[in-house]
Amino acid sequence: MGTVPSEGCAGQCLVLRVETGLVRLLECLLSITFMGIFTLVVLLVVMRYLFNSTVVGGNEATVMLFIYTTALGAAVDVARGKHIIVDTFVNYLPPVARYWLDIFNLVIVGVLNGFLMKYGIDWVTAVGTSEHPVLHIPEGIVQIALPIGCALTILFCFTRIVVMLVSNPNRCE
Repeated sequence: MGTVPSEGCAGQCLVLRVETGLVRLLECLLSITFMGIFTLVVLLVVMRYLFNSTVVGGNEATVMLFIYTTALGAAVDVARGKHIIVDTFVNYLPPVARYWLDIFNLVIVGVLNGFLMKYGIDWVTAVGTSEHPVLHIPEGIVQIALPIGCALTILFCFTRIVVMLVSNPNRCE
């Protein structure tokens, strides 16, 4: 006979399923964006050196796509547990201390992204309606990548913390 999962396990599984689905969606978007950047760069090089011409706004579009890949990619790395960390000394800590330090690091990353998101929203609100001089689109379309990436990073910090707290049987040590 099967066992009924505990409430904590069911909550953890739901959080992990939602996180995994969102990460997969973001990875697909990132892959498409990278393919777009690659295609655009190759097209720009071919146009320049073979036809002495260019695609108007091609360089600007490449930079804009790169901004999105940076913002979304940072969030995906937090979900994967691969955010920036220097763990030379952390590796020597006992498991319980390292566990709590990992949670503390995620809290710090989440709080910093919260501030960055707030100031990013203020920035987009202040100058986001300016028209891009080459592509003639509002600058806010690109600038909004920063708050979106920060919001996703905060979400993934939260889901990582929830999963860590629910899954660790020795959390009360």
